[in-house]
Amino acid sequence: MAEGRAGGHLVVWDSPMPHDRIDATFVDWNGYEEKEGCVSLLRYVEENAEDLRERYLSWVDELGETLIGGRRLVDRMAVGSTGFSLWWMSSIVEKSFWNTSTMAIVVRLFALDALVAREQPTEITVVSDRVEVRRAVRRLCDRRGLPCRSEGAGVESGRDRLRRRADRLVPRPVRALRALAEHALKGRPVWGRRPRRWDDSTSSLFLLSCFGHLTPDEAMAGRFDSRYWQGLYEVFRETGVATNWLQYFVTSSDVPDLATAATWLDEIDANAEDQGNHVLLESYGSWRLQCRAMGRWLRQLPSSLLLRPLGRRGIGPDIHDVIWPVVRAEWLDDLRGSRSMNHQLWLAVFEEACGDLPPQRRGVYLYEGASWERAFVHAWRAAGHGELTGVPHATIRFWDLRYYVHPRTRARGGLHALPQPDRLVRNNVTAAAAFEAVEFPEGRVVDCESLRYAHLIGVEAVDRPPVDGGPLRVLVLGEVRAPAMRKMLRMLSAALSELDFEVSLSIKAHPNSPVHAADHPNLELRPVGGPLSELVGGYDVAYSSNGTSAGVDVLLAGLPVVVWLDEGDLNLSDLRGLPGVGFVGSPGDLASSLRDVRSGDLPPPSIPDFFTLDVGLPGWRRLLAAEPDIAGLVPGGVGS
Repeated sequence: MAEGRAGGHLVVWDSPMPHDRIDATFVDWNGYEEKEGCVSLLRYVEENAEDLRERYLSWVDELGETLIGGRRLVDRMAVGSTGFSLWWMSSIVEKSFWNTSTMAIVVRLFALDALVAREQPTEITVVSDRVEVRRAVRRLCDRRGLPCRSEGAGVESGRDRLRRRADRLVPRPVRALRALAEHALKGRPVWGRRPRRWDDSTSSLFLLSCFGHLTPDEAMAGRFDSRYWQGLYEVFRETGVATNWLQYFVTSSDVPDLATAATWLDEIDANAEDQGNHVLLESYGSWRLQCRAMGRWLRQLPSSLLLRPLGRRGIGPDIHDVIWPVVRAEWLDDLRGSRSMNHQLWLAVFEEACGDLPPQRRGVYLYEGASWERAFVHAWRAAGHGELTGVPHATIRFWDLRYYVHPRTRARGGLHALPQPDRLVRNNVTAAAAFEAVEFPEGRVVDCESLRYAHLIGVEAVDRPPVDGGPLRVLVLGEVRAPAMRKMLRMLSAALSELDFEVSLSIKAHPNSPVHAADHPNLELRPVGGPLSELVGGYDVAYSSNGTSAGVDVLLAGLPVVVWLDEGDLNLSDLRGLPGVGFVGSPGDLASSLRDVRSGDLPPPSIPDFFTLDVGLPGWRRLLAAEPDIAGLVPGGVGS
């Protein structure tokens, strides 16, 4: 990483425009490229990622324990006498990069604080069109006694400014009521469509799953075969395990709308043989449930006013006053806006569904760290059900902080403690790394096969001869975000101009985001299709974005992978830190990586057992055969 000049003027530059020609060290808010007199904040994040992540998790933990009026913040957000705190559903605790850019901004602020401590500047200027960034940097300077000047970058469009101002004009309680109405409008067609039966035998297994990854033909034929649980149905049939399925709906290319999902489930539920018992979570909606959520929301409003001191200096953990301008808007939405109403709706519908179930000795659910999962775990516990196991269905990225909870938070019991599963399934190397990072107890880890990646069984790394004198064959892996795809291809075009050898390009576009050759006249892109495992033999290297998991497939097949880093985001690749993977943040970096592939200097990938795979599913069979550990449930009682 480039070193700035100790002391002097530091300019935090959040703008796509060229730097002003002044005598200063520039800290680029975006981008990974570093030139003379410049420091990349995102590159600093990459080089100090573990320390910054630990600091983030510690801040969230300490904030929840902050005393306001003599009571912890966690307790201030309790929902009546339920034993559940809405703190665990807040955006601050969820830390989702999918739903908001706030998480990445907070990480940058932690990095900037460390960088300022290192550089010891005498003054700071912040240039940004984002008011919250300017305010945060000014507060950072106040804490360190540094003079600070702030100014807009002048690149934000008038339309964007008008949209932001219009959003602020709508009161948050109005947004909450609108969320309540939208929930009713969306779910009303399936209200009351309860299951024909629930299995109440001691051998039954409960599964909470997303209704997706199905084929229409199978569903309409009455066959439930979701790829989230691929191969497990045969185990259920062979071992005589009866299943009770609660399915939540998410719009996707597989299932376009709730009405379609309800129709398919009717067909599946009518075919009793080996299919289990199915119901949509949305079926538990009702006017009574809407009123319960509304009543709780109204009762929470007065207590939310008591939390106003949270934004004052001296309240909360170290550096909290710096972060507050960034998280304030989402926090107020958690208290009084649409998100606050959605929290109440999630809690109410899970209470209704778990209360309708006959006693379940064991259950499993798709584990993603989403805020609503805490409401489900609480409702499961409150209804008196048994052992609960969380199953990560995908890889766990280093910066997907939804999965990461500070060990202190997890270990803290008592009233309003974090709702958490009794066990977690470890099914790939990224899950193992994530569990180790947060010191998840080994005794609560279950090793099972990765069901969603069963298609990789039998895929072996091919022997790849050195690149000969012909063109370097590059397979470009497309992703769903069209703007990111365009930036990724622009970098490729710029990198090719720096090479002194020929390159042949093929692209496997994402099915929901086609790439048109006319949009990239400087690139000769040949479209290809078919399974990735059948394509890799014809290429020397894959060029992938950090927003797609397709790179995993080709890496396991022995193809070196070069990952494009989005100049405006953290490194979100699930390949981060693995050998045989190059990460590039500039055309020069990409050109250098392609030269290394050409010369044979990029080490071949060697990732043994990236996923736990076995067609016989012995890990799952052991889990299903074992008696639920009722005595060893996570302590703390209701809400724990």
